[in-house]
Amino acid sequence: MAAIIDTNRYEGTVKAYSTAEGTGIIEMLDGREATVRYSSIRGEGVRRLHRGAPVTFQLQETRRGLYAVCVQQD
Repeated sequence: MAAIIDTNRYEGTVKAYSTAEGTGIIEMLDGREATVRYSSIRGEGVRRLHRGAPVTFQLQETRRGLYAVCVQQD
């Protein structure tokens, strides 16, 4: 079972995002990377991320690595 690491908000930049697949990568300020899923992007209507866009998010650790959740574009 995955658990949110903490309730802190982290900052990062969208490294890549595929609207067709609904997944992407966010690069954190410390150089680590976290996967992002469409369902984790906050907003209404069609949600998408653009390469190079600054974002804030919380982290979730899973067996497959770090995932960004509660993602908001700045």
